[in-house]
Amino acid sequence: MPALKNVEYLTDNRGKKRSVVLKVTDYRRMTEELEDLEDSLKLEKARRDAAGFRKWQDLIRAVEADRT
Repeated sequence: MPALKNVEYLTDNRGKKRSVVLKVTDYRRMTEELEDLEDSLKLEKARRDAAGFRKWQDLIRAVEADRT
């Protein structure tokens, strides 16, 4: 992810950072990237947890065998 530009920090009376102000475009880009990451993680989990699936070629062979 590219570095954010023009990030502003809101501080308390002691100067401790409490909040961040981002440009809307940066915020949207961040949320899109997070959503993409979530989708990738869900896909990877589905791939790992997949059970009972056949390979394409095995399915074709079974269908062809049923035709005869």
